[in-house]
Amino acid sequence: MMPPLDLKKIPGGCPVEPSWFFMEDYEKTNFAWFHYEYACQLFDYIKRSRNNVLRRWKSERTELQIAEFCAYFAKRMQLCMYEVFEGRSTVVECKADYVRDYCHRNTKLENTELAISAQKALLKHMDVCFVCPRQCTDNPGMYCEFFDRVE
Repeated sequence: MMPPLDLKKIPGGCPVEPSWFFMEDYEKTNFAWFHYEYACQLFDYIKRSRNNVLRRWKSERTELQIAEFCAYFAKRMQLCMYEVFEGRSTVVECKADYVRDYCHRNTKLENTELAISAQKALLKHMDVCFVCPRQCTDNPGMYCEFFDRVE
């Protein structure tokens, strides 16, 4: 039996769209859902940050632009996370280079702070995933009905 989806538990007011994580129905997997939730977690982390560098960075962007960056970054982490899910690696690194590839006008400090935020958001997300009964990390290729519930 599938646990009920509580939309209130998805970080509130997150403009990241679940549809950004699949193109075809067969791509609606636990792996894609994991990355969607990570993007929401990263968005929430950036929005709540009191770090002066991030405050300045987000003041120059709309919420949608921040959400698009978070979705990009979460998807950019897919290869790394696939290696972890498959048990081939235990190393997860959120690289400032990933930020730089998307945000061409950032300073080095902004890229570093965003990468640190991405790492912290991922650690928080993994803590939540560890206790979640869905266990997306154990069955990454399984179809995820959660996508159908939020469309």
